[in-house]
Parts: sequence; structure tokens; C-alpha cells
Amino acid sequence: MQGRFCFDQRFPSRPANKKYFKKEFFNMDINNITLLDVIDRRTLQNLQDAFAAATGMAALATDKNGPVTEGSNFTDFCMTLTRKSRVGADRCNQCDLKGGEEASRTGKPAVYYCTSGLMDFAAPVVVNGRHIGSLIGGQVLPEAPDEDKFRKIADELGIDQDEYIAALRKVKIVPRRQIEAAANLLWQMANALSEAGYQRLVSLENQKKKDDIIDEVNNKFNEITASMNNVMSNILALENNFATIKDSAGASSKAVESTDGIVKAIENASTQLTLIGFNASIEAKRAGAAGAGFNVIAQEVRTLADKNTKQANEVENTLNEIKKSIVGINAQLKTCNSEIQQNAEVIEKLKALVDEANIQVKNLK
Repeated sequence: MQGRFCFDQRFPSRPANKKYFKKEFFNMDINNITLLDVIDRRTLQNLQDAFAAATGMAALATDKNGPVTEGSNFTDFCMTLTRKSRVGADRCNQCDLKGGEEASRTGKPAVYYCTSGLMDFAAPVVVNGRHIGSLIGGQVLPEAPDEDKFRKIADELGIDQDEYIAALRKVKIVPRRQIEAAANLLWQMANALSEAGYQRLVSLENQKKKDDIIDEVNNKFNEITASMNNVMSNILALENNFATIKDSAGASSKAVESTDGIVKAIENASTQLTLIGFNASIEAKRAGAAGAGFNVIAQEVRTLADKNTKQANEVENTLNEIKKSIVGINAQLKTCNSEIQQNAEVIEKLKALVDEANIQVKNLK
């Protein structure tokens, strides 16, 4: 009946955008997705204007908070009078919202009399099972109106009755089948927007997954780079330590070489002592009994000389072994140092490749 929100039940029930309810495709929090996330305002306005121009009826796009576009082909009855009233505007917004919800629930266009008595129709935009907005059309009459009922509505809204009736008489009277055809057209438009919204969500989810993978790879690259930097630092520290050891080994080799002279001096002294001992023994024999004590001293001198010579030989042998070890250490240090430098070059090349790959990964975003 006119003047109250009531849905037309003449449309056969159809599945309500079944493919948009497939939640198994991905789990995504879409609580903040809005109609304008699915389609930008200008494009939506152009589609709405084209619908209004083609059907000669009014059109509007709404979400849960109210209109998101400018009304297309709105009547003075609605735009100038009803919606200018605070009560009327609240009723219209609630009516638009309920129309979209009813269409979403039943799976068919909702055709109904609005709270101001005109016939409207609504089609929902449903994305992944969530009603995010509606396309509203109508502001027509299927038959001549009962003006007395509209005068009562004018009183409810605080609008002058005669002005309200004058505007009512300008409202188009459109055959019911034409209204139903327009409602079906609006339904198809809403389905197309639902499909676009679904594909956009799939794209956003795929992009999010790709971004997550890129971020994970990027983090791994950063970890690898940090590890290689640590390895490089350790290699440089090791190289410095080897250089210090090499210097110490060189100093030790020089110290050993300097002891050669000391050993030689000891050996020479021992030789001299031996000669002195022999000479003393010869002289003691010539002296006879008077040189017996001197002969004992000479013998001790030769014994001491022999002991010094033996110890000097042992020290020389030990020093020779030390020199051989130092030479071997120097050779090994040179080999290790060469290998360290080669490893450092490999790490540098690997780091350059990782840095290049890291840049390429970042460029994928």
C-alpha cells in the first residue's frame, strides 16, 4: 500500500549471487571493504546516470551510511521536498537500506513502495557474501495516486500539502512491467559490480600474498647479507691475526738467527779452552812433579771445554729445529693468507649478487 515500505512479491525467487558467497577461495577480513572500494565514485556515477537516462527513472547508489553518489534524474517530489525534510531524509535513507537488504536476502530485485508513497526498486552489491551497498531506482508510480494519502504524508513530514500534491502530479506513471524491466536491469548492473568486487578482492588477496612472500624473501636476503658481513668481518680479523702471527714468526726467526753467533762464540771459546788445556798438560809434563797440580787444572779445563762444546751442539740442534718449524709456519701462514683472501673475494662477489637480487625483489612491489 502507498505510504508504507512494502515489498512486491511478484518476482520469482532466484539464487542470490551464489558465486559471491564462496568463502573457500580465501580467508580475508573484508569488514572495511566499501562500495567505493569496488568501483570509484565517478564511474559509479556515470553508470547510474546512464541507467537513469535509459529508463527515465531516478537512480542512486548507497552503502550502509547512506548515499555515495548524487541522485540521477530525481523528482522534485523527492529531492526538493521529501529529502529536504529531516524526517523525510531519514525515512528515505532507511528505506533505501532496507530495500537493498531485502533484495540481498531474497535473491531477487526488491520492488516496493517507499515511505513517501512512490514505487522504488533495489539491487544489492554483494562481495564474498557481504552486502556492501545497493543500487536504488524508481521514484515513479504504477498507477494514479490517491492524493488524500499523500496529503497525510505531507503532514507527517511538515510539508505544505498543496505544494506536495503539485510535485506529486509531476511524477511519472509507468506500467508495472516497465518498472520490473528496469528493476531487472539494475539487478544485472549490481551483479556486474559484485563480480568486479569479487575479482578485486581476489586480486588484493593475491597481491597481499605476493607482498608477504616478497617481504619474507627480502628479510631472508637481509639476514644473508648480515651473516656475510659478519663473515667478512671475521675474515678480516683473522687476516689481521695471521699477519700478526707472521710478523711474530719472522721476529722469532731473526732472534734464532742472532743466537747462531752466540752458539758459535761458545763453540770457539770451548775450542780455545780445549787447546789451552792441552797446552797446560804438555807444560805440566815438562815441569815434572812440580807441575802435577797444574796438570789437574788443565784436565778440568779440557773437561769443561768438552761439556761446553757438547751443550753448544745441543743448543745449535734445537735452534735448527726451531728454525725449520718457523720456516714451515711461515709457509703455512702464506698459504692460509692466500686462501683467506680468495674466500674474501668470493664473499664479496656473493654479497654483490645478493644485493642485486635484493634490489630486484624490491622492484617487484
